[in-house]
Parts: sequence; C-alpha cells; structure tokens
Amino acid sequence: MPVLATCAEIQDPQTIHHAVETMHFLAPLDEARALQAIAAVVPSNGPYASDSLAGDFLMPYLQRLLAEQRHLVLVDLVGVAAFRHLLDVFAAAGNGTALALAYSFADVFR
Repeated sequence: MPVLATCAEIQDPQTIHHAVETMHFLAPLDEARALQAIAAVVPSNGPYASDSLAGDFLMPYLQRLLAEQRHLVLVDLVGVAAFRHLLDVFAAAGNGTALALAYSFADVFR
C-alpha cells in the first residue's frame, strides 16, 4: 500500500480519508497489513481525527477488528500498537465512540 501511504503524506483530510477507505476495502486480503497501513497514515494530531466522517468510518472498523480479529488487536504487538494509535488519536479528538471503545479496550487488560 505504498502508493496510498504516499498520497496520505499530503496531510489533507480528504486525501487521507480516501487512502484510508481504500486500505479498509483491501483489509480482508491482509488484515494485519491494512491495520498497520491505516495507523501509519492517520496523523497523531491534525484535522483528520476531529472530522466526524473519519470517526464514523473508522470506529466500526476498529469494533469489527476487536470482534473478529482479537489476536491481531490483543496479542500481536504491532497490531496492538496500531489499534491503540488509532483509538488514542480519535479519543483525543473527542470522538464519543472512540472514548467508549477505549474504556472497554482498557477493561480487556484488567
């Protein structure tokens, strides 16, 4: 997904979102690679995370991963880091679904 990552480097929220949508579409081919790629292009700060369209698109994806790819997001070190990055970014931006998911995700480790 190097071409998509290069496009997302522009740091324009719309461009990032299109790259994320495409990576999400390709995720069933390699869930781990897609999660890592999505996490790599979503900036830690900036307007993308505060865009409701971005949160509304990515939160169901993270919820699906937690339900269907538990090993990837709970055991695999790189997967856990990517999942936490995305959750942290959107929770810090005030996304309600991300905050709720972050609290439930934290409970998994207790």
